[in-house]
Amino acid sequence: MLEKYRKHVVSNPAVELIHASYDDVPEDALRWARKAKFPWPTILMPDWKEVGLNKYEALAGEIFLVDHSGKLLTKDEDEAFDMITSLK
Repeated sequence: MLEKYRKHVVSNPAVELIHASYDDVPEDALRWARKAKFPWPTILMPDWKEVGLNKYEALAGEIFLVDHSGKLLTKDEDEAFDMITSLK
């Protein structure tokens, strides 16, 4: 994921990647994200509703592409990165 992030997201100001964590223990989620050296923000499950993530019925490991208004564009990782590339 880091390679795709660096290739498709870092240089694209129209895109932001977030990690939506399913971990039950917030400290575990943050520890894992730091260990993996995620440069993007981690949203903890208790905060999903507040930021609107609960409406996507996500499962662990899924990649979603959502537009600025919150509309789900795709749940397919390859399609998401193809769409991100076209935004450049």
